[in-house]
Amino acid sequence: MKIAILSVTEKGLKLSELIKSKLNNDYTVIKADIYHKNVLKNMEAVFKEYDAIISIMATGITIRAISPYIQSKVLDPAVLAIDENGQYVVSLLSGHLGGGNELSRKIAKYINGKPVISTSTDVNLKCGIDTIASKYFYEIDDTKKILDFNKAILENVSFNIKSDKDLSYLTKHFPGSTFKQVPKDKLSFKGKKISEDIPLSIINFSFKNKGQIYEMNMIEKNLVIGIGSKRGMKKEKVIIAIHEAIKNLNIPLSRVNSIATISIKKDELGIINAAHDLNMKLEIIDICDVRNFHSDECSKSEFVYEKFQIDGVCEQCAMIAAGKDSKLIHKKLALNGVTVAVAISK
Repeated sequence: MKIAILSVTEKGLKLSELIKSKLNNDYTVIKADIYHKNVLKNMEAVFKEYDAIISIMATGITIRAISPYIQSKVLDPAVLAIDENGQYVVSLLSGHLGGGNELSRKIAKYINGKPVISTSTDVNLKCGIDTIASKYFYEIDDTKKILDFNKAILENVSFNIKSDKDLSYLTKHFPGSTFKQVPKDKLSFKGKKISEDIPLSIINFSFKNKGQIYEMNMIEKNLVIGIGSKRGMKKEKVIIAIHEAIKNLNIPLSRVNSIATISIKKDELGIINAAHDLNMKLEIIDICDVRNFHSDECSKSEFVYEKFQIDGVCEQCAMIAAGKDSKLIHKKLALNGVTVAVAISK
């Protein structure tokens, strides 16, 4: 997540600096930037460029500043409003799909404040269908259906849930629902049948109410863990690093689509055996593709550049394997001689 922090007062600026220092230590935050004063100009600059905006000022000022740019819950960034004393962290915009509610809780913990969340599912201690999509990195086929499904969740309606993949990690979110694993060609996405050679999985949700059948599909975004390591690294250390990354993201290992490393590591038994033991697809990214790949999201290692003339390994491999227009969701973590990063497709 890329986060912009806006403030107008000196007290607000100090709070911005505190929040930024906390976010810099969060591996799921790719960058956090501070913008001080010039609210209208800064809001215009950051609204489409960041995944979330933390506005440390009066809620009224924030609303007036964002109003010209609001489009939809699918496109808008998460927007939080915080008073300059840090007492309340209000989730204003994109609480579910944009992750605003969860970010509000996180920031409130950082500054010892209170999250203020008003979405019906959350205040009734339920998990919205759009929250599931955001949390586990799925695309909803028709976001207009979200309201019907969240209403059903509030009314404790049971769903029929089908997928070609094991979804045991979802059972806690849908108590009483029926889960069934079926072949991929028995599912559809946006009205089209899914062939077995498509690598990404589909989840079909449906329920019946007053004689009407409601149906929604979600398709996985391609989620890839990039791996780099020192020579001769044991598989156990590679596995530990992978588990640390998914722990930070709070997702199950089964949600990962593949791991990727660079061609100069293609014979590293630690990486090969880790992929085998975890039953995960291993993608090898050619060093030339890494050398030609550049993204502002990726960090740069002088040591790696001097040795191989590339900016880095794990972040670059993750983004290349995830596909065009992919983005990092977990920046580089170095652990016991292994580096890991995570990217998802658009």
